[in-house]
Amino acid sequence: MLIAFKSKAGADVLMLWPHAEPVLRALGRDPAPQGVFRGAQLNDALTAWQAHMAAAEGSTDAQETIDDEAQPTALRQRAWPVLDLLTQAARLGHDVTWQPL
Repeated sequence: MLIAFKSKAGADVLMLWPHAEPVLRALGRDPAPQGVFRGAQLNDALTAWQAHMAAAEGSTDAQETIDDEAQPTALRQRAWPVLDLLTQAARLGHDVTWQPL
């Protein structure tokens, strides 16, 4: 399933559901095929993302370093367009919705 994150603050971000699900969890949301981030929820989601990344960095410090090309695309890389949209929406005062296409 393809998910579209939409806001008046920027261009739509398309993401496959298996990739959108962990992003939504990291943003502090229960994964659902559709939903909305409104007002203060945008800042809460960005704060939840930062906490998730801080916890993830702490848990990977003990792992062996592997060649970057051998690793799959990181959650941080997949989430970047969504995070940028959330940041712009928070700055401009717009909601961000997500829904299946």
